[in-house]
Amino acid sequence: MNLQTAIESFLLEQTIRGNSPATVSGYRAILGYFRSFTGDIDVEKIDLDLLRSYYFYLHQGGLESVSVQSYVRHLRAFLNWLYNSDLIETDLCRKFKLPKAKCPFVDVLTDSEIAALFGAFPGDDFRNVRNRAILALFLDAGLRLNELVTIQRAMIHVPERYVIVDGKGNKQRAVPFGNQTRDLLLLYLSIAPRSPSLFLSTREEAGRLTPMTEATVKLMFRRLKAVVPRIHPHLLRHTFATRYLENGGNIYSLQMLLGHTSLEMVKRYLHLAQRKVVRDFINYSPLDRFSTDSQLPGEHE
Repeated sequence: MNLQTAIESFLLEQTIRGNSPATVSGYRAILGYFRSFTGDIDVEKIDLDLLRSYYFYLHQGGLESVSVQSYVRHLRAFLNWLYNSDLIETDLCRKFKLPKAKCPFVDVLTDSEIAALFGAFPGDDFRNVRNRAILALFLDAGLRLNELVTIQRAMIHVPERYVIVDGKGNKQRAVPFGNQTRDLLLLYLSIAPRSPSLFLSTREEAGRLTPMTEATVKLMFRRLKAVVPRIHPHLLRHTFATRYLENGGNIYSLQMLLGHTSLEMVKRYLHLAQRKVVRDFINYSPLDRFSTDSQLPGEHE
């Protein structure tokens, strides 16, 4: 089977499995990049030497290590599918390992920045109340953008403080939220028109407000850049994960809340929580807390 035909079969299976259009589109783009490197060869000609050459080609192309890792991860999923489908005889994934990537430090939102974001939506009109509720769910539940805009009204359980979200791969999970988010959602629900969708735009069709889309939320965040220039929806998810660990949450429950299938995807947040360690070190400095009646060498009275 030639490579292009195999790619199309793989993408079809991903769609049948229920993977999101964005996930399938990502596979299409990355596997297409691999095909542009190899040509439309027979899949049986893919070997370890070819894969290593492709790996070095990615590095020479100036991609960040995180991007190279993502390209290789997608390709490994395809290679695994080829092997399990008996289209190639060798389990190439066993030798074509995922490369290590430099974990970039993401400076998450500060308390003052969070206050400024909420302060950008004053008043009790529909748009501002809705936007404050959206910010609260992002920050207090760590939702992805797609998860937020696809929440149905029947999926939100405000008194019990949890929401059912449709995660990646059509996997549903229950995500809790706190009391302040509950209060903001109660206020929003008290003024929002009845609709199957939870969050509604201000645009009307046939006399009814239409559901919010990812584009609508992204527009909201573009306007918020005037308040916090580095803001984007996923930064709120990073902030949630980091604050959760800082406040004593454990990495295993964080994995469940974020909807990650791999613990490795969650471990990256451990280094984000280091800033609290640095900030609070003065309280735990071994030498500062050293108790003795005599002065340390070099100290002056």
